[in-house]
Amino acid sequence: MEEVTSTNDYLKELLSNIKPLPEATAIMAIHQVKGKGQRGNSWLSKPSETLAISLTLYPKDFSVHQSFNLNMLICLGIQRWAATILPHVQIKWPNDIYANGKKLGGVLIENQLAGYHVRSSVVGIGINIKQQAFPTAIQDKATSLYIEEPTTPPQSLEEYGLSLLSTIMELYESIDLQDTQQLLDAYNDCLFRKEIPAYYEIEGETFSGIIQGVEGDGKLKILINDQERLFDLKEISFKL
Repeated sequence: MEEVTSTNDYLKELLSNIKPLPEATAIMAIHQVKGKGQRGNSWLSKPSETLAISLTLYPKDFSVHQSFNLNMLICLGIQRWAATILPHVQIKWPNDIYANGKKLGGVLIENQLAGYHVRSSVVGIGINIKQQAFPTAIQDKATSLYIEEPTTPPQSLEEYGLSLLSTIMELYESIDLQDTQQLLDAYNDCLFRKEIPAYYEIEGETFSGIIQGVEGDGKLKILINDQERLFDLKEISFKL
């Protein structure tokens, strides 16, 4: 698509109007006018600079209580794809992709439920590809493929998108989505800031802590003052 408000919203509308869509149906936008991020944040991008893709999946016998497994799998797929181009690619809990300590992209998964099971998932992915500069407010936090690796042979967004989707679907078809431990082991192996002292904000206060890893329910385990504590997404934020 040349322009959409949000690739996730567009694909969800397709799902509601055209049934059934084949699994792994994907759309890509040259420009997202109102791209969405986690916690209701906006995903800002200029036309033709960001890879913006959404795809639909139909996990089989997949409980809503295991929904973080899909998040881990998608993040791992992106990390493995990006690591073929860039060094030092990691996953920042819960769903961001980092290169050399800066945000390269992120994931937003919206599940449609049937009782206690996930009926379908719309997986939104945004990856900074061709940006050479970012607004002052985020220039110390964000990066792009071309900033990190200026010698990367230029490709179209479509070519990047197809290779990314291929990597994700290879992983999706080869890993049991219900095998939480296998996914956890791989996810924690490339976790940003793992076992590195850093600062975090908790209930308005700043603490020094060391990430120990992520648990099967998606909570982040951090060692603070010699005590292991678990946090969900809304309870903690990373400080630079």
